[in-house]
Amino acid sequence: MTVKQRLIHELEGLPPEAQKKILKLVHFLKHEILASAQPKKPGRKKVNALLEVDNLSIETGIADLAAQHDHYLYGVPKG
Repeated sequence: MTVKQRLIHELEGLPPEAQKKILKLVHFLKHEILASAQPKKPGRKKVNALLEVDNLSIETGIADLAAQHDHYLYGVPKG
C-alpha cells in the first residue's frame, strides 16, 4: 500500500469534523513546506513563526505581563 493510499484509508475512518481539521493542517503544512523550498530574496530573512517562536520573544521587564495582559493592553484593572 502506498503512502497516499494509507493516508486516504486513515482519513476515511475519521468523522467529518476531524477530516476538516486534518485538511486545514495539510494546507498549512503544504504552505510552510513550499515557502521554505522557494529561494529566499537577498537581504530578507524568512521567519517561520512556529519554529522560531523563541527567537521572536522580547524582554519587557514586566514580571506579570502574561497574567495581567488585559491591564497592559486595554487598561483593565489588575485582577
